Amino acid sequence: MALIKKRLGMEVVLIPGKTGQFEVFADGERISERGGNWLTRRFGAGYPDLDGVVEQLEKRRGSLAAR
Repeated sequence: MALIKKRLGMEVVLIPGKTGQFEVFADGERISERGGNWLTRRFGAGYPDLDGVVEQLEKRRGSLAAR
């Protein structure tokens, strides 16, 4: 969350999910989520790459600014 604030100047809201759920939404659209199967998730894997999430948010911001 700190990286998003630092690079984009955006406030981030964290809403706890169930059973290790991890999804990133921007303007009501899911742009990333925790992947993998039940075994990888059980051992704490499958989280999206943070830099990739920030890049998706930057692209979204750029496309919104172009409108």
